[in-house]
Formats: sequence, C-alpha cells, structure tokens
Amino acid sequence: MSASWSKEVAAALAPKGRTLVITLGSTLRADDGVGPYVCSGVKFSRPELRLLDAGTTPESVAQTAIDWKPDKIILVDAAHFKGRAGELRVIPLEDINQAMPISTHSFPLSVTFSIVREDTGAELVVVGVQAKSLDYAEGLSPEVEEAGRKLVDYFNSL
Repeated sequence: MSASWSKEVAAALAPKGRTLVITLGSTLRADDGVGPYVCSGVKFSRPELRLLDAGTTPESVAQTAIDWKPDKIILVDAAHFKGRAGELRVIPLEDINQAMPISTHSFPLSVTFSIVREDTGAELVVVGVQAKSLDYAEGLSPEVEEAGRKLVDYFNSL
C-alpha cells in the first residue's frame, strides 16, 4: 500500500470477501483514461477477486455485477475534487456527480451504482483519482499515470 494514500483510501481499496473492482473512463479524454489504464494492467489470480472495465457506460456492467453477488465493489475513476493531480480520494456515492462535473458517462454513476448496491447488499466504495486534464487527448498526465501504476501494483499484489 502506498504511503501517500490516506487510511481512508487504504481501507476502501482493501478487498472483503468476493470483491469486484470496476474501472471507468475514456482513453480519449486524457486523465479520464486512468480507469482503463488500471484495468489493462491488473491480473487477479484469486477467484474471489474480479475486474470489469465499464468504460463510459457503467450501466452496461450493472447486471454482471449484480449476478456475481460481490461482498464489496470498488469503483475506480478519474474525478475532480480540487486535489492535486494524481491524488486518490474516497468519494461518497451521493457526491459522485459533483466530483465529476464533466462526466463522460452516459448515465449518472450514482443512480447506476445505487441500484447495484441495493440489489447486491455489497459495500460500495468509489475511489477517485484527481485528473489534471479531461481534454480530448490520448494519454495520461505523468501524475495520474503514476497513481494508476500504484493502483495496478497494489491490486496485483493481492
């Protein structure tokens, strides 16, 4: 676990029973691509850990998440919470729409994952990575790429 992560982030990222990690974002919007970046690098070897990349349509993985019946769901996405680029922060689900004012998602995350949480009874946490840029551009800023790499290393260590 990175020493730069708060205790709250460390607790949010810790698996619990059947844990589903869902990454979100668009590789065409600069740092919004941190979710797909993390997904491309993580290779879980334990059957109780599962990874899904929802891209820009999280509603497309909602039923898969419900059917898998996880104990915990961890969402990883770029966010804007006025932190420093690459900073990780736990965002309450009810605040997610404010933390993502320039959303690339076609349906509100709070609505989609409130339904998933209700149908599964799973603990649901949202870990946002402060974006430096959400411009139409490919590639992550160095700060966000470093945060993504730390997330990949952490998840691969489980």
